[in-house]
Amino acid sequence: MADGARADVFSMLLERGDLPNISKYIVEKGSYREAVTVFPSTTGPAYTPYILGRYPGRCNLPGIRWFDRGKYEDRSKLLSFERFRSYIGLETYFMNSDVTRDNKSVFEIFPRSVNILNELSRGVKFRNDRTRFSKLYYKVKSHFTEKTNEVDQVARKILLHSLKEFPEYVYAVFLGIDTYSHIRHPFHKMTLGSYRLIDETVGAAAKFLENEGRLDETLFVLASDHGLSQSHSHFDTLGFMRKNGYKTLGYTNVLKHFTDADSACMVSGNAMSNLYVKSPEGWSRRSAFEEMDTLISNLLERPEIDILAGVDAEGRTRIKSRRGEALAWLDEKGLMNYKKLKGDPFGYNGVPAIMSSEEALDKTYSTDYPDAIEQLVQIMESPRTGDLVLSATSGYDLRATDENPEHCSSHGSLHSDHMIMPLVINHMLKKENVRSVDLYPTILELMGYPLPDNYDGVSLV
Repeated sequence: MADGARADVFSMLLERGDLPNISKYIVEKGSYREAVTVFPSTTGPAYTPYILGRYPGRCNLPGIRWFDRGKYEDRSKLLSFERFRSYIGLETYFMNSDVTRDNKSVFEIFPRSVNILNELSRGVKFRNDRTRFSKLYYKVKSHFTEKTNEVDQVARKILLHSLKEFPEYVYAVFLGIDTYSHIRHPFHKMTLGSYRLIDETVGAAAKFLENEGRLDETLFVLASDHGLSQSHSHFDTLGFMRKNGYKTLGYTNVLKHFTDADSACMVSGNAMSNLYVKSPEGWSRRSAFEEMDTLISNLLERPEIDILAGVDAEGRTRIKSRRGEALAWLDEKGLMNYKKLKGDPFGYNGVPAIMSSEEALDKTYSTDYPDAIEQLVQIMESPRTGDLVLSATSGYDLRATDENPEHCSSHGSLHSDHMIMPLVINHMLKKENVRSVDLYPTILELMGYPLPDNYDGVSLV
């Protein structure tokens, strides 16, 4: 997992020969694709396709921060950790219990799995979760210092040591690209150095397996969870809500309005936010899109807000931007319905009114908002998703306070800069337009395992 890798940067380095090991051991033997990740395009939720084979909305993981309406209203849960969540810090250890359990993780399927620097680790045997206790230290070190390359070197060392035991499956995360992009920018020399460190790791792993006579039987998959874009301006979404008269709960100071909030602001990746608004009947239900007309108008007057979405009174996803407005929903046949009400919120041209999931991907793949219809519909399926979901305009983010260090780049939005990521695999793929969620069934099929009942992607072999 090359966390935060941009497809265009990856392609540039690959073409000019800066990733020789990835080229030799993976690309030349298989396939390279610029694939679509999931929304929100942020670490944690964007891992669910690889590990659980499902969209984050269907895993009830709608962001790195979220709010639970029912648990917040239940006074018996006043001191419960279930009322709201931020996976930045100690609460990261709750992620495995927070996700739904209606599908097996790859770690539950492969009996001899190893996990490195990944918090979504349900099913890994205790001794094989090699960074179970140290991952928080390494992630803090990565986040607050410019020594992320040292963290990636630790991940490499653990990976190479693990290979000596010949595990069946390894999930290894490399954080450098993401961290250096945030504190510098996606094209900075330190960021590019992190791509090269991953390439060196691939070379070291391949040479070890080659010496052991196991290289040809090993499946290599290298992918990202999201891209990033530079942020020139920060929008204080939390402050905006409070200035508009809402008693808004938000991180990092969750003690303010701990018991009396009538809204909540939960930002992910800094370019996406879940906004929760108390309905007239209280927190017992989601507020319908139509009930928030004034707030929606006020938000869309801000240049920082590109797209917002919610659920209408009939349960359909309603999407609005300054370009237009539309409805989207899955019908009883599982087909995507897309009804334009005015213009088009994504600026699409020629998208059919009824499509299969694959058609929805193909028709939007090369636009500024690849697969956005499917992605908004899936996230709205989570009970923890906001009454409004915000996607930031490129160049802006949605968090202006309590961000240390300041983020110079952001991710999480529906824009292609965040949604398109590199995918390389040492096997020929049959499709050109692919999603990250397709990797779960693809890996299981290539490894000879039967596919479970519940997964969202399609096998690419």
